Amino acid sequence: MKKLLFTLLSAFICIGSYANSHQGKWHGELKVNPSTKLRIAFEIESDSNGMYNAVMHSVDQKSFNITVDKVTTTGDSITLEIKMLGVMYKGVLAADSVSGEKNRLTGTFGNPGKGGISLNLKKCEEFPFHVAKRPQEPKKPYPYHSEEVSFTNSKMGISLKGTFTKPFGSKNAPAVILISGSGPSDRNQTIFGHKVFLVIADYLTRNGFAVLRYDDRGAGESEGSFRNATVKDHAEDASFAIDYLKSRSDVDSARIGLIGHSLGAEIAPIAATINNSTAFVVLMAGSGISLKEVIFEQCDAVYTSMGITKEGIALNQEILESIMDIFKKSVNDSIAKEDIKRNLASFDQKVAALDQNDRKKIGLSSPLKLSDYSNLLMPFMRYDLFHNPSETLKNVKCPVFALIGDKDIQVLPYNLNLIEQALISGGNKSVTTKLYKNRNHLFQDCITGEVSEYGDIEETISEEVIFDIIDWLKNQTR
Repeated sequence: MKKLLFTLLSAFICIGSYANSHQGKWHGELKVNPSTKLRIAFEIESDSNGMYNAVMHSVDQKSFNITVDKVTTTGDSITLEIKMLGVMYKGVLAADSVSGEKNRLTGTFGNPGKGGISLNLKKCEEFPFHVAKRPQEPKKPYPYHSEEVSFTNSKMGISLKGTFTKPFGSKNAPAVILISGSGPSDRNQTIFGHKVFLVIADYLTRNGFAVLRYDDRGAGESEGSFRNATVKDHAEDASFAIDYLKSRSDVDSARIGLIGHSLGAEIAPIAATINNSTAFVVLMAGSGISLKEVIFEQCDAVYTSMGITKEGIALNQEILESIMDIFKKSVNDSIAKEDIKRNLASFDQKVAALDQNDRKKIGLSSPLKLSDYSNLLMPFMRYDLFHNPSETLKNVKCPVFALIGDKDIQVLPYNLNLIEQALISGGNKSVTTKLYKNRNHLFQDCITGEVSEYGDIEETISEEVIFDIIDWLKNQTR
């Protein structure tokens, strides 16, 4: 479980080749621990004003073109800050022992203020690996208005930062708010180097819609704590986003709706029940079952695709289910952790007897460690794990378009029927659903649907899918 979450939640970048300059392509190997090494690369360019811009690639994790938010140079020293990951690289140019050219960077990579791991980079003309392109990602200058904005969740007293786009000259545009999936996400919902929400916002804005996308609370430039926020808390943030758009004179206050992806498709219906100004909702790869059940199904599908045995998958689920049960019933976190420690010890013999390849792929340590399950024991999980989205869907009365890919292994396709049934049983009279053939969780055209494909596929989202969404939105906002 730990290994899977680490693989899903991590990322990095690359750089070029001009002698005695920071500009160029750079790559090196980051030794995360004795058994894990990651190839990291940066591409650094300078503009006509001498200002540096850069992107990062985490090659082995297939996460490319990660934005480097700030590049600072002083003499031979350079600092690269990546806000989405909460990390920075600090390096100093060093001369090659043979040529004498400064084509090396010696430095560290890690969290600001906490030191870092040694990462030495070498400059190259071309990378010795393939960097996937992202042809749908828009490049500045955009053919529409774009501005950095902020709005306030007055209930919590936190400011949320985002980007607002609209067609040039529009004065009363219909508007869409994008709500991201699980994990602290930036406003672009960057996944394996795909800036999913940047691409979706670009398509929507070019087709007449105003769009607000924002950093999750506690992520990017937004205030607040992600660790303590439930899906209901995130839904309240989305509700305040609706109120913010209603306050703008260039947005039609009667035509504001939500698009949620993955866990965001669970958050959006909650927001719609909180704020009755919600005019429409689009649910992309949403679930009709609890997060607990989603995790079990996700592990089954993903681990099966990785070649893990049925015995390994079953044991992992047994461990997870026992942890979640203790966590749900415990009085507080401290007591839960002590009870879970004792519970994990009872599985040590079974884990030790498990096939070694299974243990390695799942990420099961032997003996089991409480720290391996820290992602499940965060405060917000007490609500999120057991919340039933179908019950919320019964209370959503505005028009809904729900869609899922038939090769989605993170949220299984049968959830589309559960969502439709819940909406209709609650009395919703405007429900549209569609199952897309050969599309994965990101709605990319795919072969297997496996997570490992996401970064290799250059398409960020299928144009069939995005234009279906646009056509449906136009019908709702006429």
